[in-house]
Amino acid sequence: MINFESIGEIKSPYQDHENIPRQPDIEAEGEFILEIKPKFKKALNGLSKYDYLIVIFYLNKLDKKELDLIINPTYSSSNQKRGLFATRTPNRPNKIGLSTVGLKYIEGNKIYITGIDAINGTPILDIKPYYESLDSKQESYNYNKGSITIYTDGACYNNPGPGAYAAIILDEDKEIEITGFEPSTTNNRMELQAVIEALKVIKKNKKIILYSDSNYVVKGINEWIQNWKLRGWKTSSNKAVKNKDLWEKLDEEISKKNVQLKKVKAHSGDKYNEKVDSLAKEEIDKNLN
Repeated sequence: MINFESIGEIKSPYQDHENIPRQPDIEAEGEFILEIKPKFKKALNGLSKYDYLIVIFYLNKLDKKELDLIINPTYSSSNQKRGLFATRTPNRPNKIGLSTVGLKYIEGNKIYITGIDAINGTPILDIKPYYESLDSKQESYNYNKGSITIYTDGACYNNPGPGAYAAIILDEDKEIEITGFEPSTTNNRMELQAVIEALKVIKKNKKIILYSDSNYVVKGINEWIQNWKLRGWKTSSNKAVKNKDLWEKLDEEISKKNVQLKKVKAHSGDKYNEKVDSLAKEEIDKNLN
């Protein structure tokens, strides 16, 4: 059990959830005040020099929802599944809100602020000064600098027959090779498996550019898969999608990462495309000898 003591309450023109904005509005009309309990008045010393404040509050008037409904994936406007913590929804396991607001002035124990997305009477849990150097992050800057490049390929003798996959991961100055073998498979399955296994290795939050010479893989992800899913894993001719088990695994891996799939022409002299092709064939030969 975790207990919090309110340090005050928010005064705002919003009396219910009907007209409250989804995010704090710096130009919102009306009076917005953080009214702090008298015993915390001295804690406001020095606060007036800051332009912005971070306000943490308790959403006491938010309807209680069943936890399983809260933690189930939600959907963005692009209809892509996202987990709860990848959204800004107020419906969370703990009803805590956080907003950055402009500080106008302070009178006694009252802090006059710009618009905040909270109902009148909302309990305040904490106030912190906003530091641009600490709290503002440039979206163009990624602490995982650069991107990762992947080349993949699959091979199969007799198709179906013995097959293998290969991938090369290029991450800064590292070059990682991945190979695998199956005694009975198809070329398409090995092409898919190569991409799945390569993506499973990547743990960093970097952009991934993945090159494949397989139209089946590239068009499958870039053009076909969303409609397959909408049709219950059926093709446009109402036939069951082949290799559904691998497509589902690949879809899951791609949903976790920032991946861009690109087509590379096979046997066109591309160094790494030629290399993954050789690695896959070598893996079959090694396991057959």
